[in-house]
Amino acid sequence: MAEQCTDGMPGHFRDDLLAAFPDEEVVTVRSALAELNGAGLVTLDPLIGPKLPSVHTTHALFVAADAAITGHDPIEDSVVLARLLIDDPELGHVPGLEEVAGWPRRRFNPALGLLMPLFRKGRYREVYQPDYPTLGLIVGDDEMVALRRYARDHA
Repeated sequence: MAEQCTDGMPGHFRDDLLAAFPDEEVVTVRSALAELNGAGLVTLDPLIGPKLPSVHTTHALFVAADAAITGHDPIEDSVVLARLLIDDPELGHVPGLEEVAGWPRRRFNPALGLLMPLFRKGRYREVYQPDYPTLGLIVGDDEMVALRRYARDHA
């Protein structure tokens, strides 16, 4: 699921996921999804009718898989983004932050997703759109402290 992702955003899968594992029994795929769910890498919503539950990937999946898949560690990348925001809080406009980072979106979004918990509700734009975890961040004093701690703790 992470390997096929082109934008680094959590994705949604249903029975189409079975095509990726044509030699596996449905029960085996369901069991594997339950393992991923238990590890926090996906969330599952049971459905009536389909063979598989509705599968939603999480940012944790990218953290677990991206170093092997893309060669980039989202945690290290999130520290770079945190430092960019510390150096220039005006980069809270996410497309501008992406431009300064100079990374493809597939690399950028998992790193940004890791920073989202540092911003309490009302300090990030909640407009639904498919491009980024958020379109904007408000970087005030509390966020600066959180970003500095994050960068220090994950360096």
